Amino acid sequence: MKKPPRKKRKKLKWTRFVLLLVFILVLGASGTAFGMVLVSLKDLPAVNLDNLAPNAATLIYDKDGNLVTEVGLENRVPVDIEEVPPLVKKAFLAAEDNRFYQHHGVDLRAIARAAWHNVTSGTTQGGSTITQQLVKTCFLTPEQTFKRKIQEAYLAIQLERRYTKDEIFEMYLNWVYFGEGAYGIQAAAHTYFGKDVRELDLAEAAMLAGVLRGPSLYSPYRRPEAAVQRRNTVLDSMVRYGYISPDEAAEAKRQPIELKASSIDDRQYPYPYFIDYVTEQLVARYGEAKVFREGLKVYTTLDPKIQGYAEAALADKSNFPATTRDKNGILQPQGAAVVLDPHTGYIKAIVGGREHTQARQLNRATHSHRQPGSAFKPIFVYAPAVDRLGMGPASVIDDIPLKFPNWTPTNYDGRYRGLVTTRTAITWSINIAAIQVLQKVTLPAAVNFARQLGISTLHPDKEGLAAALGGLYEGVTPLEMAGAYGAFANGGVYVEPTAIIRVEERNGTVLEEFVPRKKRVMKPTTAWLITDMLRSVVRQGT
Repeated sequence: MKKPPRKKRKKLKWTRFVLLLVFILVLGASGTAFGMVLVSLKDLPAVNLDNLAPNAATLIYDKDGNLVTEVGLENRVPVDIEEVPPLVKKAFLAAEDNRFYQHHGVDLRAIARAAWHNVTSGTTQGGSTITQQLVKTCFLTPEQTFKRKIQEAYLAIQLERRYTKDEIFEMYLNWVYFGEGAYGIQAAAHTYFGKDVRELDLAEAAMLAGVLRGPSLYSPYRRPEAAVQRRNTVLDSMVRYGYISPDEAAEAKRQPIELKASSIDDRQYPYPYFIDYVTEQLVARYGEAKVFREGLKVYTTLDPKIQGYAEAALADKSNFPATTRDKNGILQPQGAAVVLDPHTGYIKAIVGGREHTQARQLNRATHSHRQPGSAFKPIFVYAPAVDRLGMGPASVIDDIPLKFPNWTPTNYDGRYRGLVTTRTAITWSINIAAIQVLQKVTLPAAVNFARQLGISTLHPDKEGLAAALGGLYEGVTPLEMAGAYGAFANGGVYVEPTAIIRVEERNGTVLEEFVPRKKRVMKPTTAWLITDMLRSVVRQGT
């Protein structure tokens, strides 16, 4: 018998080798994936799929242990799936999970489509089903990890085995967050349109379905144009899936937004900006399910007396030169306030604006980055100069005209004083002196020093000498400014601001106690000298 040619035998061996290698790689990848799944399921949090009971409110207390308010129950009204009009259901299916009634909890087709979209378009599209979203809302934390996605998929499949599709859809519509403090479709209908879910028309249903993708991003109160665009996208999806005709979509798109005037009863929701901030911190740490469903006991640093004074000061029109409303109906000019104890870091009061009209609205005290102006000079210029360069109140700075290639700074009064002391420069907020000192300190050293004082929004590669005058690339929040100044009052020790002292389960089990984090950021003498020079500003300066 004739032997196969040597070349053919060699090719056959090579083919077998490649096939064996591929088999080993596939087997290894499968084993790795299987192992990751097992590890993920091993760490699965204990959940009871049979117990999807109504929410328990989170109780929030002030610094003396007095109950201030309850968060979670006052704006969720459960509704039966039979009460939800078919058109409203179709809007949510089109927006979130059109194949909801076909899949078994996880939609592989949607995952593949989302992955392809993410790769080809450069934008992010989710592939989670309505069941997965319900699982995430009710049982899991907000973290975005592979392990969490495996747990989410597993629980979604289990949930589908336990409940009918309509039961899952009903739970979903009653649990999801629609923004403006509204949880569930019924509360959302009341919050945005002042009507029952059974009275929603097509345009309103599409808008509520669209809000879910990003309650802040697509809020019709705060971003009406974005909300309309998102509503129209949902209407287009409803046409694509055959739920409505193109003519019905066109008519709905022509419909203007008619929102209910939103307001909050202060008797049920006192100190709203402080409560909003605490609620936001809790949700970020424990997830919405823990805060709004299971309920917690939260002991805060709130001082009702100081908070009341701060709110009154911001609400008093006589404290402002003039008051108008912009095109969005927001009072102008605006303001914010933070009061804290520099020794403990305890926040006594937070006011994020001159009025509060809706739950969890923009909090300017904690989220608005603004240019700090001359208030930034002690933090960014003079404190590092005293601490690192040995400057003192009597050190001399030359206040003379300066010129840079793209910038000619001036003093606020247009004058130049020649040789001045550090105390004089701070007292009269002399811009040229601050720039001269920053050049000696250097920008990198100043940025590093300010970061030690809790200023988190500095960009070393984008800040310039204008930062000496409080002209920053991004700006800072009032909360971070208060924390930084606290280090001067606390002998050079920075204490991270906190609004929460202790968090307990409803049964009293302590979940977490917040011990303020302290760090020495400058010499005690530096803090004393800066504080003493700042007294001169109050007594005789600007």
